[in-house]
Amino acid sequence: MSNNQENKNRKFISWKYFVFIIIIVMGLILFFILKNDNIDTVTVNYQEIVSGFETEALVIRNEKVYHSPISGTLNILLDEGERASYGQKIAYIDNEEEIYNIYAKESGIISYAYDGLEDTLRFGNITPNVLNNFNQFERDYHQYVSGNKVKDGDKLYRNINNYFLYLLIKVDSNWENKFNNNEIVFIDHDPDRDYSDLIESKIKKIYKQNEESYLLLDLKQYLKRWNNTRWVDIKLIKNIYNGLAVPNSAIFKTPSGTKILLYTFDHKIKSKNIEVIDSTDKWSIVNNLEVGDEVVVNPEKVNYGRDG
Repeated sequence: MSNNQENKNRKFISWKYFVFIIIIVMGLILFFILKNDNIDTVTVNYQEIVSGFETEALVIRNEKVYHSPISGTLNILLDEGERASYGQKIAYIDNEEEIYNIYAKESGIISYAYDGLEDTLRFGNITPNVLNNFNQFERDYHQYVSGNKVKDGDKLYRNINNYFLYLLIKVDSNWENKFNNNEIVFIDHDPDRDYSDLIESKIKKIYKQNEESYLLLDLKQYLKRWNNTRWVDIKLIKNIYNGLAVPNSAIFKTPSGTKILLYTFDHKIKSKNIEVIDSTDKWSIVNNLEVGDEVVVNPEKVNYGRDG
């Protein structure tokens, strides 16, 4: 074989190796491109997250029911929901033989409505029976207006102590161990949930009944619009945090601690230990990150090894 032919064969073999290497390199590049296409990230920034849950609460007031002393026609002088001072004339009953004046027996908000649960649902009377029937209370609601007929001995009006207002709520199992007696929490009573008018409340007592947990909340503000209702929709807020937030899906645990994956500016992925301050159902406030960090939100898609 001539030297020229031998050189040609060598060049051909070299060229084959070169093409083979190029194919391998392109394949690896394509693999990583396709692999990284499955990775989703989020930019770390400051957020406000609210730790709490929405629920239906049972309203418990400090109230007393007074009965009609005679039969006749009721004439209301003090409007529904207004506050009376002790001894103030609030109404009178006319039975064509006499007029009987009704005076407030004590100071407080006057309501001419009742639901029949006033004696059962009151502070100091949260019995096991109350807890067992938490979702089953039925109201027998009546509302008097001027001109209504009343009978001797009928329930006539309530006197509500507007310095006390309580809510009884049932707590899901994932929350029951997160609260303590006398802990301060907040109630968002606005349906818009904009957190603009929160009511400070104290956990007066925690009840356990039939493997269920209940909180009795002592509100620091009275709401007149709840005078004549028993069930209200609220959001119970344990904490409001401002800090660096990441989605919960980005966080995972390893033997060496709680971690996230960072997607670096040079397209590399590295794990980093973090401390979780508090969480909602979707987000967590964490330490040991910086604003602008890119965090992988689906770390299960990354084959990086989780041995710490």
